[in-house]
Amino acid sequence: MWLLSQHSRLPALASLRVESVGLPLLRQVNTYLKPTTAALQVFGNYATRNVVNLASSQLTELVANGILTSDFAFSSGYVIVETEGIIIGCALYLPGRLISQFPRHLFTAQTWEDLSK
Repeated sequence: MWLLSQHSRLPALASLRVESVGLPLLRQVNTYLKPTTAALQVFGNYATRNVVNLASSQLTELVANGILTSDFAFSSGYVIVETEGIIIGCALYLPGRLISQFPRHLFTAQTWEDLSK
């Protein structure tokens, strides 16, 4: 599912072959809809539930291992991961563990250095 703004020229462009248009909001993963990192970073600050605020050390562990073992107070499903008020992206919470769903390119050495400051 993609989000794009209404524009008077949009119908005229409908015949063009394009790979993608707009902001990706959701992807279908099996029978579930998974929010995209881009959508969460734009709209995630409006979420009122299923948001986990990780300490820097917890985020480091999640990124390094792809999983963080801990109990959180929500049911199984996708959650928004933030640290120090910054939305990082999405993770899958299953009882007792948080599984990273971050895009691989999100944590290059440079971005990780910037985030760790």
